[in-house]
Amino acid sequence: MVKEKQKFEIRIFSYLPNPRIWKTTITSRLSGVNLDIIGTSPESIKDWLWDFNARKLTKKDIAEFHNNTTQGKMGFAVRLYKTNKFLNTQPFGTVPAAFSPDGEIGIFESNSIMRLAARLGENNNNIYGKNPYESSRIDSFLDASLIFSRASQKYLLSINQGQISSSIKKEAKDAFITYMSGIESALNSNKSSYIVGEQLTLADICFFCEYALFSREQITPKSYEGNKWNSITRSIKKNNFHKSLSHYKQLSGRPEFKIDSSEYLKKIEQKIRN
Repeated sequence: MVKEKQKFEIRIFSYLPNPRIWKTTITSRLSGVNLDIIGTSPESIKDWLWDFNARKLTKKDIAEFHNNTTQGKMGFAVRLYKTNKFLNTQPFGTVPAAFSPDGEIGIFESNSIMRLAARLGENNNNIYGKNPYESSRIDSFLDASLIFSRASQKYLLSINQGQISSSIKKEAKDAFITYMSGIESALNSNKSSYIVGEQLTLADICFFCEYALFSREQITPKSYEGNKWNSITRSIKKNNFHKSLSHYKQLSGRPEFKIDSSEYLKKIEQKIRN
């Protein structure tokens, strides 16, 4: 007897791999929520129709939607094909884009998609806090991460495009120090080994994923080949963030995290050594 595939509770469309999606995949493993993830590499996503039923563009799609394209933002400097329904449910037209199972409700921004996974799991393991005060403190860390993630994204894209400027790098460095200082302070003041409360929460998951993504900046950019690359994370004394980095390492060893991150982080380490 063929076992019927369990129906998904959240569908996500994005380029892959994407550490910001890990926020939801890790949370879903812990909360028991079923995901359906659709995507392709960052280089190939321009060749896809952006929709609830996202797929690789066909000649028919190109003809049908040629008047319904948008200019790519933040790393996609090309025309992108997006259906009206995608734009209606995703008002900012970006990825990762999440949907309810019927495709009628769109959820955007990685922290919000992660929160949805915790809520659908009825927060049965208190991953979103054990009371409204803890939940709101977790939200505070998630909101604080947005400034860092915005600066991080601009910086990493500038590296990829060979257009690194001192102002973009300074903005990323300032945001990194501010965010890491807050995490370090929280870990120092908390009696447990977690950012909020006495157990793993969304605050820890978000921190891990944002740091993992930012760690790519240690790879020497092609435009710096033959020259010394002074990455932000290497230029800052590790002792300043001793507890934060120890926490990151501890999280990276957890099975729920390793499923997504081990291969990704291994490739980064290999490129750093080379």
